[in-house]
Amino acid sequence: MVRTLDESVGGAIAAAALRLLTEQGFAHLTMEGIAREAGVGKPALYRRFADKAALVEHMISSQLPAFEVPDLGDTRKELRLSLQRGLPEDGPAYVRLIGGLIAEQDRHPELIAAFRANVLLPRRAIGRALIERGQTRGDVRAGINPEEAIDLIAGPFLARVFAGLDTGPRWREHAFDTWWDIIRERKDR
Repeated sequence: MVRTLDESVGGAIAAAALRLLTEQGFAHLTMEGIAREAGVGKPALYRRFADKAALVEHMISSQLPAFEVPDLGDTRKELRLSLQRGLPEDGPAYVRLIGGLIAEQDRHPELIAAFRANVLLPRRAIGRALIERGQTRGDVRAGINPEEAIDLIAGPFLARVFAGLDTGPRWREHAFDTWWDIIRERKDR
């Protein structure tokens, strides 16, 4: 007889792994800690995953939230919504997560690859598509490279996190307004 795995246990494991990975980073994450946080025994983890790396790769590939931005007919609103959904609220936790994955890339290249394939690159693709749509509408300067435009907003966020500076709502509003002023098509020319 084949035992089926309880989905509620899988959900508890995924939630615990994400929470601990964000708080502690990959290096300090343990199967024991995940089991304790999820309220399950270690055998429940090992029935599902061979090791910590397999669990984290699965979690990144399937559990981190994706998002889409609807066509609102207003490029500025769409880009603002994309930024609100795309930049994590807790910058230091985000950098800890990415830093831990990068630090492990020699031993576990599948982790950063899963993050790039399932989180980072799809979000950049959304931004690129919104900028290209804005260019088609005439709202975004035609000469702006969409990839470089994304870097112009992501870079300051990461720089402020590294510097220990605020990346809260007021900064985000100001940063977005500055960024929009750089990339928008000037109608008054």
